[in-house]
Order: sequence, then structure tokens, then C-alpha cells
Amino acid sequence: MTPDTALQSSDRRGAIDIAIEAVWLAALALVPLAFSGPDVVVFFLQPKDFVLHLAALLIVALWGFEWAIGAHHPWADLWSIPRVRRWLGRDPRNWALAAAGAFGIAATISTILSPLPVVSLWGRDFAQLGYELYSVLSLLVIFFAIAVRVRGPGHVRRILWVIAGAGALAALYGISQRYGWDPIGTGADQARVVSSFGNPIFFGSYLVMSVIVTLGLALDPESGRRRWLLPAVALLLGLQLAAMWFTGSRGPWIGLAFGLGAFVFLGAITFDRSRAMRGAAVFAAGLLIAVVVTNLAGEPGEGRSRGLGSIVSGLTPGTGGLSRRTDIWQGSVRLLDSWERQESESSLASALRPVFGFGPDMYHYSYPLTASPQNGILISSHAHNLPLQLALELGLFGLVMFMALAISVLIAGMAFIRRRGRIRDGPGDWLVVAMVAVIAALVGRSVEQMSGIARPGDLLAFWALLGIALAIYGIRRGAKTGVRRGRSTRFSQLRLGAAAAMAAALLVVFVARDVPILRSGVVAADAFGAAADGNRSKAITLLLKASRISPDVQHYRMWTGELLVEEARAQSDSRVSSSLLAIAYGILTQSEKRDRLAYSTQFRIGTTLAEMVSRGDDSRRDELLERSTRVADVMRVYPEVQVFAASRVIVADEFRLALEFADRALEMEDATIPQPTAWFLRGAALLGLGDSDGALAAFEASLDRAPEGEF
Repeated sequence: MTPDTALQSSDRRGAIDIAIEAVWLAALALVPLAFSGPDVVVFFLQPKDFVLHLAALLIVALWGFEWAIGAHHPWADLWSIPRVRRWLGRDPRNWALAAAGAFGIAATISTILSPLPVVSLWGRDFAQLGYELYSVLSLLVIFFAIAVRVRGPGHVRRILWVIAGAGALAALYGISQRYGWDPIGTGADQARVVSSFGNPIFFGSYLVMSVIVTLGLALDPESGRRRWLLPAVALLLGLQLAAMWFTGSRGPWIGLAFGLGAFVFLGAITFDRSRAMRGAAVFAAGLLIAVVVTNLAGEPGEGRSRGLGSIVSGLTPGTGGLSRRTDIWQGSVRLLDSWERQESESSLASALRPVFGFGPDMYHYSYPLTASPQNGILISSHAHNLPLQLALELGLFGLVMFMALAISVLIAGMAFIRRRGRIRDGPGDWLVVAMVAVIAALVGRSVEQMSGIARPGDLLAFWALLGIALAIYGIRRGAKTGVRRGRSTRFSQLRLGAAAAMAAALLVVFVARDVPILRSGVVAADAFGAAADGNRSKAITLLLKASRISPDVQHYRMWTGELLVEEARAQSDSRVSSSLLAIAYGILTQSEKRDRLAYSTQFRIGTTLAEMVSRGDDSRRDELLERSTRVADVMRVYPEVQVFAASRVIVADEFRLALEFADRALEMEDATIPQPTAWFLRGAALLGLGDSDGALAAFEASLDRAPEGEF
């Protein structure tokens, strides 16, 4: 039997094998498309996390039962170092699989060594997950399932069609937003479409991959035989290109350009003339469709078309993207040199930081310590550069393992393409086309991630493409990636019991973690509706219920605290006001049990304490001063934080400390923006210290910077 005829033949597949494929296909379709409107679940991206985790847990459970019924996995033979060495050999696929496993180990060790292990495990901000250990392991599970279980062209074709189809549906939704119609979310008439991803950059990052995958599907021999497929592929491609344009994101556009360049380069050395002409025709047709769609849509709220002349000037609505990223990169490089932390730790832990990093989701807490002076109080949670992010959160070990995985995948892909040479239409040639598309998509994605951020919606497709590249290489090499039915043994019942116990444990994890988070999100959405209707009391009650359902989601306590403070300010009865503030303080401090480093919690506790002290509760004075000083010291490069701290301590009549914080803000005025509030607080502090002339000069400086401002 020849290799090509072998590829056309299909082995008998068991029910579990089919079920696992169905799970990963469902995940690849639903994770990019799942989201929530503001009236359903409070966090836009929450359904994506729910689907991703469910899919990974289902695959692990099904894999366990497959092992329990006697199926033999080739990996079971790797029980000694000599066997592992022989298995690795000079095979880039096996090296990539080993590197991926080591990457998962690096993330796990980094989580254990994290200053906040629970936060690194489950996530810091439940509105923006993707880098915590739970999601990293979920992505790795799906990656391994695809890499070792995909065994034929049909598997590959289905995965790529799902990625392309999800991209086209998301693009269609994004285009509808651009045309002013969004019946689910709030994306209508925005300058940059977000589709089902909640952010134009995340959306564009996914399209980098799905556009190139769609172009590859045009060169599938099946598309050549079924002529109606080519116009369909051109339509899907055109919709995605139009949506990419509407994202207005530089990074994804640059990534797409590099990815398409890689596709052309690899195609030039691989495809014959007829296939190359077919690809060029489909791309031209898709581009024409995109031009028509983009020029029919008017500017948001302006009703005029976006002409081709705006390609350069209108690429990214808004300003400051590149300069902001440059600041983040510089601060991240300084952090990579100093490894500063909010809290002191043992010498051993400090020595291990460069090796294993701060821990998943921990970058956010150290970045302000080495950042340049910043406008506002928005604290970056990501280095906007994947290698920097991995180096800081997972350390040198995690970075090296990820790079080893990426390089091994590239070597495997290029070796596969080079070995096949120039191809003609045939059953086995589809895998070469698929490999070209996958490698080109990964190249584009890699370039985009040099300045981008990732979330589950695009991370899943990225890890799936890595797995597909290894699977294709393994298919051609005849690698033993699948499972074979084993004989029943006396240990079968024991293995079945172990698999059942594991499935039960996974069910407990999902029911205890993911289900409550989704439930609490629904309750919190109702709370926002009540607050919008002016029913503050009902909103507080619902947010308290949400926090009881999911105690780890600190947003609910923060929002509850804010509403309680607002309610206290509205009260005329001082006793009721003091009682509400005490409740707010208790709720906010509960969040510190899980995440004692959270800046947002500290800000709100400071606001609550200032209200309590201003109303005569001197017992909170020392705590107010201590917390304000700590926040100001940790976030020294944020003028607004210094202003915040000064305004808090001035309530406690600590004028010298307020003067120090105000002066810190003013020292950064030239590097940021005018600081009228800092000048006003400086004047108030000087007035409290008895320096009337200095106070007057400061007040005048405040008025000079904001003549019609609040001061």
C-alpha cells in the first residue's frame, strides 16, 4: 500500500475517539464565538473560559476511560530514560511534544512558587483570563489531543474548516456592528469592531490565523473538484478581510502581512502553477469582496464611506498605541533585570525568580515598580510581547521550553514541506497544502504577538494549529500517535475505577469553579440592571449574592463597596452612614484574604477609610495613613495615585505627608500631563502647615493649568 492510499483508508474508530474529536471541534467553534451581552453575564468573555475548561476536562476524562478499557497508548512505553532518548531521537515532532510537556511543568512550578499561588492557579481578573494555570493546562490538553490523535487528512480538514468557519461568522458579526446593528452586545457604531472577542486586537489576532487557513482551504483538492466551494471560500475570505480592516489594529495587520508573505514564499516552492493560480484568484476575489464591504460602510456615526485613501492614515483609530507599548517594553526590560516585587521574600525564592518567574498572572503586580511615569491609573497586565511575558511570569525555564516547542514545530513543518517538493493535486497533497497554511498562520500569529495580547478566544486556535502541524508531520512519518485496543486484564476493573474517580474529580473542579462563576455573572448582570434603574439597595443585595456564589471574584466585592460608599454619602443620618461604611470596609477587606496585592482593592479601601475618618472615626486614622503610604510607594510612577494618596492623608490632617505625595506627582508633570489637582493639594497641605504664601502660589498654579476646572 502506498502512502497516499494509506492516507485515504480509515481505521475503525471507537466511540471515545469520535467523542474526543467532537469535543475539540466544538471547542474550536464555540470558544471564539461564545460571549455574553451585558444583560446576561456581567463579564463579556466569561462564556469562552467556561467552554474552554469544559472541553479540556471532558477530553481528559474520555482519555482516562479509553485507557481504563484497555487501550494502549504509545506513550505508555516511555517508562525509562533510555526509551525516552530513543523516542526523542532526531524527530522534531517528539522534541516539540516533550517541550510542550515541559512548558506545562514550568507553568505548574511557577504557580507553586508564586507569591499568590491561588491567584496564579485560578486567575487574577476574571474578566480577562487566559494566562492563569487553569487555562494554560486546558490549552495544553487540547494541543496534545490534536497532536497525538489526528491521524488522517479528514481530521485535519475538519479542524481547519472549523477555524475558518468560526472566523467567518465572527467577521460577519463584526461587519454587522460596523453597519450599526448589534442585537446582542454593545458594539454597534464603534470606531473599531470587537465582534465576539470584546476587543479589536483579540479579534484581529484570531483573524490573522483564520484568514490564512481559509486561503489554504481554497487549495484543497476537494475544493478543486467541487467548483462551488471556491466561490464559498472566496466569500468567507472576503468577509474576514473586511472585518480585519474594521478592527483598525496595527499589530494584527502586520502579522497578517507576514503570514501571507510566508504563505506566498512556501507556496512558490511547493505549489504547481495551476494551484498557485487558483489561490491567487480566490485571494483576489476575496479582496474585491472586502473592498466592496468596507466602502459601503460609512464612518461610525458619520454616514460616509471609507475610501482606499485612508489605508495609512486611518489604520488605527485612536492614538498613543506604539508609544504606550514602548513604555511597557522598557519597563518590562527593567523588571527583567531587577525582578522587583511588592513584598520581600526569602533569598531562595528570590534566586528562583529568574528561573521560574513571578508566576502566572503576576506581572501586573510588579510592573509599576519599574515603569516610566504613567498617565491615569491603568496598570498593564501584560508585557505586550510574548517572549517578555513568558520570561517574566514563567521565567527562563518557561521561555526556553516555549521557544523549543515553537522552533521544533517550525523545523517539522519545513522538513515536511521540503521533503514533498513541488506537488500536484492528489489525496496526500492536501496535507502539504495544510502544512503550508498552518506554518504561515503560525508565522503571522508569532509576529502579531510581538506587540499583542492573547485571550482564550484566539489562544485555542493558536495551540490547535501547533498541534495540527505536529500531527501532519507524524502522519507522513508513520508515527505511532494513536491508540490500539489492548487485552482485558485482571487490572481492568481497577483501571476503570481509577478513571471513574478521575472523572468525578474533574467534575467537582468544573462544578465548584466554572459553574458558580457563570452563575454569579448572571446575578451580577442583574445587579447592574438594578443600579441602572436607580435601585441601589437591590443592586447591593444582588452583588452580595454573587460574591457568596463566587467568593474568588473580587469585582463583586469592589462594586458592592463602591455602592455602599455612595449610599453612605447620600445618608443624612450619621449613624446609618457609619454603619454602611463599616459594612463596606468589611466586604472590601475580605478580598485581601485571596489577593492581598490587588491595587483596585487598596484604592477602594482607602476611599472607604477616608470617608470614615472624615466622619470622626479616628480609630481608622493610622490604617488610612499606612495604606495610603503603601499604595503611593508601590505606584510611585503614577501621578494620579500620588494625588489619590495625598487627598486621603490630608483628611487625617497629615499635611507633611500630603505635601510629599503632591510633590511626587508634580515631579512627573513634565513627563506626563498637567497636574492641577496635585497643585491644589500642595496648596492645601501648605495652608495646613501655615505657609499661606506658598499655598497661594500653588493654588494659582492649579488655576493656570485648569482655568475652568473644578478648582
